[in-house]
Amino acid sequence: MTADAGFDVKGWCPGALRPMQSGDGLLVRVRPRCGSLPTSALAALAAAADRYGNGSIDLTRRSNLQIRGASRASLAPLLADIGALGLLDDDPRLEAIRNIAVNPLAGLDPSEVVDVRPIAQALEDLLMREIDLARLPGKFAFAIDGRGVLPIADLDADIRIEARGKPQDAVMAIGLAGAAGVRWLGATRLEHAARMAVRIARWLLQASQPADRRARALLPAAVEALRARLSLPEAPGVGSEIGRGRTRRGPIALAGGRHVVGLGIAFGRCEGKTLAALANALASVGASEVRLSPWRTIYACPVDADGSLRLVAAAREMGLIVDDGDPMLQVDACPGAPFCSATSLATRRDARALAMLFADARFTGSLHVSGCAKGCARSATADLTLIGDGGGYRVVYGGTTRDRAADTLLPGDIAARGGDLLVAPGGDDV
Repeated sequence: MTADAGFDVKGWCPGALRPMQSGDGLLVRVRPRCGSLPTSALAALAAAADRYGNGSIDLTRRSNLQIRGASRASLAPLLADIGALGLLDDDPRLEAIRNIAVNPLAGLDPSEVVDVRPIAQALEDLLMREIDLARLPGKFAFAIDGRGVLPIADLDADIRIEARGKPQDAVMAIGLAGAAGVRWLGATRLEHAARMAVRIARWLLQASQPADRRARALLPAAVEALRARLSLPEAPGVGSEIGRGRTRRGPIALAGGRHVVGLGIAFGRCEGKTLAALANALASVGASEVRLSPWRTIYACPVDADGSLRLVAAAREMGLIVDDGDPMLQVDACPGAPFCSATSLATRRDARALAMLFADARFTGSLHVSGCAKGCARSATADLTLIGDGGGYRVVYGGTTRDRAADTLLPGDIAARGGDLLVAPGGDDV
């Protein structure tokens, strides 16, 4: 297993075998299967980040880890360490399309409709065997949701598979995601869900142009064509028990005295030393495993009630987020300068300053600070979006980095003018 020699090209989602050059070196993305890592592997990755990178690790919105600052010289030994943990694919092509997310507590949560990890594994196996699927775009993604206390209904994905019904008679709804939400194609049995997802992905490849193979590019025409082709029974409705809006950070009780603890990472960026200290804290309370999530939150599991409280206290001392009311959770920001060569703006410094101003003003909306128009940190709309442009920001209200700006802001004016952004042009509160 060797890295792709062409890793200087920018614009795709990086992997481990095909890293991406950034302003602070190579980005090496590690993709744990079903977002699960033994605590010992977390400690080993933290050590590798310090040894072979610049010590910084990102948590991505696809439940992956990203080691920053590797070099051409350090890449081979870094890959050897990752491979020793069983976290490397056989080739870059499979790695690029293995974008499969499941609900973080799959197999642990007694309230989930079904454990979807076998479906994810079956889908991985099919992606590996079906050679033509290697043509899927690197950003093409599958979301498989068993629901429960931490569903992933808000995760951006091209093909969505979601458990419906009760555990004894569960089926999997399957649909295509677009800008206006998911368009459901119908329902299928659990054992057929992976194969059905592959059929749909293959159809999208055949029906679209090479540069535009994301599912959203074909909606809504694709929905009607696929419904006719697949002839699936209608997907049953979602019950009221789905866990949208429930606690995501801090202790979460499961059953039988078991808990998981959600530990948020501001902006998804953590230093290797902090992650190593966290791994030690996890081991001290008996947490043998961590689950990654789309919310840049790590879930430690399983722990007892006393261990969960001790872990929360230790994590708070490390600067991790253990409360859903933390204002930093309202903010998405890309790495910015000096980590990314696409901008000269220190986006995360500016985002922190704005977050503190907005917290004082009791602003409860969302803020996205992007160093450039690519919007790497957030694709969804935000109440307030700042887009780097030269030495300042363009300001968009209720939109994305692709929308027209209504104002501008210089970094040096944040203290004096930042609070004014909470009143949109026309006098309405954001």
